[in-house]
Amino acid sequence: MLLLKKPLEQTIFFILLSVILGVGSNFFRSEPISLLAQELAISNDLDLNSEEPVLLAISIDQAKKFFDEGVLFLDARDDAYYEEGHIKGAMKNAFLMELIFNIEEKQTKTDPLVVYCGDPGCGDSEDLAYDLQNEGFAKLFVFKGGWLEWSKTNYPISEDR
Repeated sequence: MLLLKKPLEQTIFFILLSVILGVGSNFFRSEPISLLAQELAISNDLDLNSEEPVLLAISIDQAKKFFDEGVLFLDARDDAYYEEGHIKGAMKNAFLMELIFNIEEKQTKTDPLVVYCGDPGCGDSEDLAYDLQNEGFAKLFVFKGGWLEWSKTNYPISEDR
């Protein structure tokens, strides 16, 4: 019989058992959960008039096109970063319910929305986009280059310093 006398041994045993059971049960599910996050698809042909829900990554050229078309931008960064500089007209991030209320004051859940973060490695924009998708927003675009890429161009910015 297996006797685990030390608390550390017991803890390690139960963690390993939990991982094995979790991964094993996921393996046998009819729709298993991916163990690694899927990279957002980048579309070159964007149709804002489509009725289909969409969550895609976009390039800086596509982001500028959306900006020129008056699409609402949402900055997923913290307040301090937003105040140092942001895409002109971008909405500041807030608690999710407050943010949803603020967005719905400007547009419907079926209107397009661009979410961006600080740089390509920042995952806050994707996380926020998934949260908004779960709340019923249908046309979400994640600008992966974020503030870093936008601020290197001569595209419109705002600074609240």
